[in-house]
Amino acid sequence: MQMEQIIRMLTLKERERRALVRYVEKRIEEEMNGGPRKVELQDSDGEYELNDKTSDAASHIYQKQQEHQWPKNVTFSNNYEWEASVPAVIKMKYYPSDNIRRQRSNHFSRNVYFKRITDEDHPAYGQYGLFCALPHAKPGQWLLDYVGRVTLGEDQNKESDYVSEFGAHSELSCDANTLGNEARFLNDFRNTGRFPNVEFNFRRDKNGEFRQGVYVKQVKESKEEGFDGIRQDEELLVSYGKGYWRSRCNNGDLSDFIKRLPGQPPGGGKPN
Repeated sequence: MQMEQIIRMLTLKERERRALVRYVEKRIEEEMNGGPRKVELQDSDGEYELNDKTSDAASHIYQKQQEHQWPKNVTFSNNYEWEASVPAVIKMKYYPSDNIRRQRSNHFSRNVYFKRITDEDHPAYGQYGLFCALPHAKPGQWLLDYVGRVTLGEDQNKESDYVSEFGAHSELSCDANTLGNEARFLNDFRNTGRFPNVEFNFRRDKNGEFRQGVYVKQVKESKEEGFDGIRQDEELLVSYGKGYWRSRCNNGDLSDFIKRLPGQPPGGGKPN
């Protein structure tokens, strides 16, 4: 019996169930990796400063191209939007008051860009993907934050494909379905023939705001042989987690869903 099936048998609220699943998975991961992971908490390196002016012509053209492609039904934002249903006692743990909270400008990142997938063997062919805009994004480097509408875990939109767990105990959800930034275009690594090269890590900015950062994987946490970061124009791939896909597969069985393992060429066969 799967862990989530066992936990569902317990009489728990949705946020309590999510927190317990997150706790158990984290302990298992730490045990496998030799102890707790230490993530450096850092600010956004001036990426979204309100007084930041992108003046050079190349950047201006780039921004216009991204604006043209942005989905019309999605509000672009680098700031989280908190639903009124989140109790103040919970919100105050993660979101500073108005007089100290940092507001970020709503312009596209210089670290990444999004475009349509043109590789017919890619599981997200015809959809958008997120790509590295830097010459070399080094292991452990912060790239951008995953932003959306924050709700209680039990209030999340179960029909949305853009929901991510949020909060120190996963008691909240962050949904980029109708509001967010480029991070909403991150694709899962499964069936691409590649390993994930980025990961989500919670962090706090200099004013104490809780945010979910997208970081280049550390060398020791990457399963890719010789991994040394991400090169320009390389797609960023993350793991959505098995729970995400189990909820979308018949009876939660992933065996029929996985068609291509990392290192395998299109159509299966021996790894390269």
